[in-house]
Amino acid sequence: MSSTTGPRRFHRGHLLGLVVGLALIAATAIGPRQVAADGNRAGEGGNGATVAPCRRTEAIQVSSSTEKAVVMSRLADRYNSAGRAVGDLCGKIELTPLTSGATKNALAAGMKDPPEVWLPTSSMWLRLLEQEGHGDLIARDPAPQSITTSTLVIAMPQSVVEALEKHGKRLKTWADVLELSRSGWSAYGKPAWGKFILGRDNAETSTSGLAATVATYIAAPGELSAATLNDPQVVHFVHGIESSVARYGDEAVRFMQQIYDAEQRQDATKYRPYVDAVVIQEQMAYLYNRGAPGGDPAKMSAERVPRNPLRVVHPEDGTLELDHPYVVLASATPDQRAIARDFYQFLIDPVQQKEFANVGFRPRDDATKPTEQLVHTLGVPADQHLNFVQPPDGKLLAAMVNSWDKVRRKTRVLLVLDVSGSMNEIADDPNRAQDPTKLQLLIPAAQRALDLLDDDDEVGLWTFSSDPPYTQVMPVSRVGAVRAQLKARIQHLKASGNTALYAVTDAASQMMARSLDPERINAIVLLSDGQNTENYPGGAKALLDRLNPAGRDTSVRIFTVPYGKAENADVATLAQIANRTKAAQYDASDPLDVGDAFVQVFRNFG
Repeated sequence: MSSTTGPRRFHRGHLLGLVVGLALIAATAIGPRQVAADGNRAGEGGNGATVAPCRRTEAIQVSSSTEKAVVMSRLADRYNSAGRAVGDLCGKIELTPLTSGATKNALAAGMKDPPEVWLPTSSMWLRLLEQEGHGDLIARDPAPQSITTSTLVIAMPQSVVEALEKHGKRLKTWADVLELSRSGWSAYGKPAWGKFILGRDNAETSTSGLAATVATYIAAPGELSAATLNDPQVVHFVHGIESSVARYGDEAVRFMQQIYDAEQRQDATKYRPYVDAVVIQEQMAYLYNRGAPGGDPAKMSAERVPRNPLRVVHPEDGTLELDHPYVVLASATPDQRAIARDFYQFLIDPVQQKEFANVGFRPRDDATKPTEQLVHTLGVPADQHLNFVQPPDGKLLAAMVNSWDKVRRKTRVLLVLDVSGSMNEIADDPNRAQDPTKLQLLIPAAQRALDLLDDDDEVGLWTFSSDPPYTQVMPVSRVGAVRAQLKARIQHLKASGNTALYAVTDAASQMMARSLDPERINAIVLLSDGQNTENYPGGAKALLDRLNPAGRDTSVRIFTVPYGKAENADVATLAQIANRTKAAQYDASDPLDVGDAFVQVFRNFG
């Protein structure tokens, strides 16, 4: 999102050449070999001769996009136990999952201890990194190449597809999404279903969000260029689609798990999808239909298959290939690059490629060919023909993301913060000479979160403790008009009293519902470090009953942040509040993580 207080990452620097088309050097002068399982890791060379034991073991850090992190972790373990060596050097892979956009942003910001290998979902992130003036972070030797592929799809629960088909409608294009967002369900015999709800991720952190932005701009009327992004017809088309978005997920894996969990909680006789459609990577729809929405193939089973599986659409007016590049960073040493090359060769071996196919990916050398797994589970035609659109260069890509930030669905959010006496508790911070209180950690985190909102978003602030149970610090107002003032009020927050958690949640929800703006994402961000201590008739059950949304498209979503030790914060009730209002909960059980939690939750708003 844009901010008035600092530069956007997409506006940085000069253009550096990014070499993405060179052939990957497959091996060093002495190729990989198997080594013995003893402590010296001695082994045999390619000609069968005995060779010296490994000189040493070189560990390389690998950052993988989250949707393939579990299978990559398995393959890393397999590599580490395979006894491979390059010359007299053995390798060890240490893998960390992180969304592609988050890794790109961290690298651009001068990430401390960057990984030696980065496995984003798409090369579009490399183009953005280059556009921001950081192309020199990518190694030119070896150059990035794919380890697997997938495609961008629009996935819909089967019940939604059937409801549309009953009225002679099939969603085939991005233009169809626009039509549905305008007409709503009344046009298709389901007035109780309200508006057509689209789920998608944030374009600045998630590849599916970035790819959705690119695809919708490319599908818009007219010839696309940086000069035409603000053309009224283009803006009308993209904003029309964005107007159906219920929230912007910060991470596709998390979003898919929430959709799955919501379905599992519902009464089958009263089933209503969490969203009508979601823009995701095809591979994630495959895992969802196999019962593993969180990305863990170990959970795939017949017992976990959703009652309402997803059916996928590859838009006829254009979709994108997601190429999953293997990127060696320039900071890697020669020895680390040697191990990185060997790990790449290991990953493209047919045995490992089968593992990618088994979790829903397409062949690395031809994304137009669906695998048997996709044909069987998603019903993709075996002779499928896809209309892949060419991803834009870095300059146009950055312009698209910047333009999307202006046309996305705007937010109306109320920040509700716990200022009870327990917020004065000390939080252990090894990086400070004097440990801060939880409130002292919260204040800058909340202030920074305001910078994630656009000037045209709306924000307000309530605090709660006891006597009175809550205080309306700032009414919901246009961010551009109150950002500085609100930061100042947050700076002067003081903690005392008990915790009127239930009363403030009820009152805030009722206020937001009464003044709801149907053109915006209406939400509450609720942070609490304690249990409810004040009288509330009926307790938690009564509160949850009152929060039950009357309509999916007009409900107020409450995103919760339990803060501090789990035995203190009412984690279970806060989770129920988030689930009941079709939102999400973010963990700040370690008070030092509160800043990251706020970034994650505010990414839902654009």
